[in-house]
Amino acid sequence: MRNPAINEQYSSGLHQGVSGIEEGSVDLKTEKAFKNTVEYEWLQNANFSLNALVYHQHFRDYIFLNPQDEFRFTIRGAFPVFKYEQTDANICGLDLSTQFTISNSFFGVLKYSYLKGDDIRNNTPLIFMPPNRLFGSLTYKLKKSVKLSKNVRLKEPEIEVNNRLVFEQTKLLSEQDFVQPPPSYSLLRFKISSNLVFSSYKVRCFVKTVNLLNVRYRDYLNRQRYFADDTGLSVTIGFGFKF
Repeated sequence: MRNPAINEQYSSGLHQGVSGIEEGSVDLKTEKAFKNTVEYEWLQNANFSLNALVYHQHFRDYIFLNPQDEFRFTIRGAFPVFKYEQTDANICGLDLSTQFTISNSFFGVLKYSYLKGDDIRNNTPLIFMPPNRLFGSLTYKLKKSVKLSKNVRLKEPEIEVNNRLVFEQTKLLSEQDFVQPPPSYSLLRFKISSNLVFSSYKVRCFVKTVNLLNVRYRDYLNRQRYFADDTGLSVTIGFGFKF
């Protein structure tokens, strides 16, 4: 059971962070849900594991943000209008994941997520449900230390390449949203990290990139997608020092 949040009851105006006008309702009831899960885990050996999780959740008075097919003019421009509403709903899904070891230095991960939500009171799909997605990563980790100089060692350097494939959200009616859900996209990421070990202290350093191929895309769950593309290529350099 979950009581309505303050913003779900009392929002009334422009939410600049998402460029939308939100309207709450003081008449919202307590949300109630009953969830069933079945999980299976197979650990064949230390080099391979498989996990499968199936779940189903039934909601009474499910609270959600519903587009109102209206653009409201303000002194800052025209913005889409959303209203917090309630319905009865079913949400079901499947999560699959596997981890495997290729050699002493290579490790892999594969994950798949499926989700489906239905508004059973109005016989329509639920809006703002995450689309299905597939994730895969491959990591190379050198367990030995590399001597850079007399007092400096490179300990356990690690390289990771991963890719996230997000499918198009097709379980939606055209009249439920202001625009059609964006097409599927694939994001490639790269990360290299290591510990720099000195005589009396250690520094953790890394370089990682997101959207390595600078793909132009829009994420269905990002409400700024109504106006602009999502983040392009980004590079982050980090250092961690313990003393």
